[in-house]
Amino acid sequence: MPNPLPLPTPSASQSEMLSRYATLLRQWNSKINLVAPATVSQLQQRHIDDSAQLVPHIPQAPQRVLDVGSGAGLPGLILAILAPQHSYTLVERDQRKAAFLQTVAHQLGLTHVKVLNDDIKNVKNQYDTITCRAWAELSAILSLTSPLLAPGGQWLLLKGKAFDVELKACETLFHLTTERWPSIVPGEGWVVQVRPI
Repeated sequence: MPNPLPLPTPSASQSEMLSRYATLLRQWNSKINLVAPATVSQLQQRHIDDSAQLVPHIPQAPQRVLDVGSGAGLPGLILAILAPQHSYTLVERDQRKAAFLQTVAHQLGLTHVKVLNDDIKNVKNQYDTITCRAWAELSAILSLTSPLLAPGGQWLLLKGKAFDVELKACETLFHLTTERWPSIVPGEGWVVQVRPI
């Protein structure tokens, strides 16, 4: 089993943006429950670092990244701060959460981020990398987003300990290659890269 890849080291301006993001999340979380209240005190490790561990798995060359079920901007906004050479489309069906995403993107000057307040079934275009965290089981992710994956593209997913069960359920439905790394967040989670064959 490969070791987790090291987290990116944020620049001074990126560290400031992450701090401002955390402040905004705490302000909004009391109103619309973006993350579980019990995890707010562990925001850095449980949410920001968890999302940041996807960065090393995205190619350096500019990518079109689609983040599905963005919610609190995890991982989409964190990736946009730490890997700004890519363009990001964040899809969130909940209007209040989409408003949070738009507010953060505007206040942090993330002009390479586009927020879609819509259902994933209505999204068009194709993307080089599709990300999501705690959004759906693997079979649903693949079924709903396969048409949106560009040739040669990948899914980068943050999955929990049930991933093996989810993967087995997909064996007869999809032809895939998968690679995984243990999550840096304590528990039994994984960073998973999935590619169609």
